Amino acid sequence: MPVITRTPRVIIREFLPQEEELLIGLLKDNRINVDLPKRTEDQMREVFRETIADYLQGIKLTRWAIVDALTGDFIGLALLKYVADEPYKAELGYVLHLAHHGKGIATELSKALMVYGFEKMGLAEIFAVTTHDNIPSQKVLLKAGLVQGEHIVRNDLELSFFKITRAAYYNS
Repeated sequence: MPVITRTPRVIIREFLPQEEELLIGLLKDNRINVDLPKRTEDQMREVFRETIADYLQGIKLTRWAIVDALTGDFIGLALLKYVADEPYKAELGYVLHLAHHGKGIATELSKALMVYGFEKMGLAEIFAVTTHDNIPSQKVLLKAGLVQGEHIVRNDLELSFFKITRAAYYNS
């Protein structure tokens, strides 16, 4: 299983095909999926299959498993995904099991994904969106170095928008 990047506490790596239920369990957790796009279980399974297909096609910006660096336990989902028609931009995102909230892991992995995106993949911009009520994720994104911009509308939902450009990343 190829490792994308690691920090002292987490490893971001490709999902194994047998880990589908781990992802489904995470995405179905109503305590943490409030701010995620609403999907049926079948749609969640399709996301997993698309992710595995990305790996097989050699796509280097997609979704990955987050595992505890010490125990190897699955703790969440990381995302740094290309934008259609804009190959030098990617969207950053993450979902962590509730037990890992509030420990700085989201900021740590966001920074690691930015290193991967800018230094290894040569991106020009990384952005993220949150619901307006998702203040904890907004704080994570700001701590990681993204800057809040104008709100955007996606799927008829107004969202908070954050971004960092390659130039800003290297000048920080």
